[in-house]
Amino acid sequence: MHEYPYIHEKGKLPRTLARIDFLSDLNPEALDGILTNSSLVEAFSGETILSEGDEAGEFYFLLKGSVQVSKEGRQIALIDQQGELLGELSALKGETRSASLTAATPCFLLKVDPKFLDELSDTERSAYHLILYRFLTELLTRRLADTSARVAELEKQLGL
Repeated sequence: MHEYPYIHEKGKLPRTLARIDFLSDLNPEALDGILTNSSLVEAFSGETILSEGDEAGEFYFLLKGSVQVSKEGRQIALIDQQGELLGELSALKGETRSASLTAATPCFLLKVDPKFLDELSDTERSAYHLILYRFLTELLTRRLADTSARVAELEKQLGL
């Protein structure tokens, strides 16, 4: 796995990142704070990105490829949607990682270190949290709907 500092032009959001609703909704100052404290991660198939039980800090946006999520060594999900947020719950709650992430295919991720929040004013920090929580609500709602659909399909297959 390789990690590169993310170098960006202040106030500009590259096309790839503009497709991520959360980033495109931020004001230029908050966006610069995030990107200044971010790096690009290139992971090859089979490489571990995060390990279950590790201390949390940063979170990731999937830019390209697919990532396998596993818990206690068992695959529980495959994520391949560009812009998907990974590792966010542990990072936000300050808990250890609840699952492992492994590159299922070669992939690129934007790794975000939330220490940029320390540099924001109270107003900017509040605005950032508002956008983040709205984004997380939409993300978790989508994940719950997907999980519910999978459970319903399994129940149908089992004749329950």
